[in-house]
Amino acid sequence: MEQGKNKLILIVSLLLITGFVVTSLASYYVSRSSLRSQIAKRELPLTSDNIYSEIERDILRPVFISSFMANDTFLRDWVINGENDETQIIRYLKEIQDKYNTFTSFFVSEKTMTYYHAGGILKKINPKEERDRWYFRVRYMANKDSMIIFINYRVYDYENNFIGATGVGLRVRAVKDLIRKYQ
Repeated sequence: MEQGKNKLILIVSLLLITGFVVTSLASYYVSRSSLRSQIAKRELPLTSDNIYSEIERDILRPVFISSFMANDTFLRDWVINGENDETQIIRYLKEIQDKYNTFTSFFVSEKTMTYYHAGGILKKINPKEERDRWYFRVRYMANKDSMIIFINYRVYDYENNFIGATGVGLRVRAVKDLIRKYQ
């Protein structure tokens, strides 16, 4: 009888242990599956939306800076009044570059074909020169052949006549670093 009792206790114990192990494993896998599902359906989209918003904010910033420059009354008045004191525009461009931490800032005058840069007058642009054709297309520009993204804006006087182009430049490396930071 004693041996039967011990067998019964052993069988019941094994059944209980097996039941607990099976229940625990089933709970673990169901919980893991549920957690993965919640992360994939809720958390990852929220995280990617946040990252997208951060990248968009950081990349749109130069667009706003260029737009601001193109509509700045100082810049427009300076051009309309004859571009007399080049130190004013150079100081203005240097302040934009320093304040907004851009790689460069510039203005090209339609009237004089002068390329003003934060470091001074860069050159007179020429439509026949390959490196200057960007101005006439307002989309390409070379700067020491380094990879730069330029955000250009057309500048108009108060009668809506085109008087030049302005903008800022960002190093492609800075954009890559920004994306890498959010990865």
